Amino acid sequence: MSKPAHWKKPVLVASTILVFAIVGFGLWLPSNGLDAARKFIPWKFAEVAHISPQELNTWLKDSNRTAPHLWDIRRKDEFDVSHLPNALHISPETSDNKLKKILKNLEQPIVVYCAVGYRSAIMAERLKALEHTNVFNLEGAIFFWATEGYPLEGSNKVHPFNSMGSLMLRDDLEAD
Repeated sequence: MSKPAHWKKPVLVASTILVFAIVGFGLWLPSNGLDAARKFIPWKFAEVAHISPQELNTWLKDSNRTAPHLWDIRRKDEFDVSHLPNALHISPETSDNKLKKILKNLEQPIVVYCAVGYRSAIMAERLKALEHTNVFNLEGAIFFWATEGYPLEGSNKVHPFNSMGSLMLRDDLEAD
């Protein structure tokens, strides 16, 4: 006589919960993901200064202020689809030694961005560690910039970064 398999019921319950969680997250993400990222990233990277797309757009139009350098921290294939006007592509893998060579003036304002702001917040922390104190992370990054209707170069579409990013971008903004 074989022993009953007591493990089947817990595995079935756990699997069902996992499926519901995944489906629920997939339904929640499109309408809430970008807003959640915009709240989570400043909380997680509290030592980094953040700037909204509206504040950056106003700054870029203000001829009385030193214009910030815009650093796109996304992968090259993301940058090639579109980027903020006059942005420089800086790979997130750029070494600290190379960043030091790029940072000639430690007072020059720099605004870093990526898809939603996480990778660029890491870069902002790195720049601060390299003693560059005038650095800002673009809140919501290029996803929110494009959603708010601010200009892009290259295309009016945005590379989604991954499948989750694809869910956070409006369909009319997502590059193929």
